[in-house]
Amino acid sequence: MTGVSGSDDPSPELLQQAAASFGLLASTMRLHIVWVLSQGEADVGTLADRVGGTLQAVSQHLAKLKLAGMVSNRREGRRQVYGVDDPQVATLVRLMVEKLATAGTAQPQAGRAVGGELFRFRGSGA
Repeated sequence: MTGVSGSDDPSPELLQQAAASFGLLASTMRLHIVWVLSQGEADVGTLADRVGGTLQAVSQHLAKLKLAGMVSNRREGRRQVYGVDDPQVATLVRLMVEKLATAGTAQPQAGRAVGGELFRFRGSGA
């Protein structure tokens, strides 16, 4: 790991890059694609079936994820197979989804809008 120790604040540039990466994963379909790919490689057709999207929509999301360096692809015969390029991104997505699943967050929660997005807080004091 480079650039940030436990006691150092990250630079504004690094925080901006992190925010952009989290923003990229803020799309439900892209998050679902990374979730599926964290379980193993898949082609566009398989991904479209799993995430409930069209081939065109999934291809566009994959292009954005690939451009950001989160997924990679390789040719296998006549098809392109995609996988998560960075295992840490896959781990981050899996941990968040599993945390929310075990916390039972499917129930309605109190929330507040920030920047057009609804942020939900669990527990007291938030």
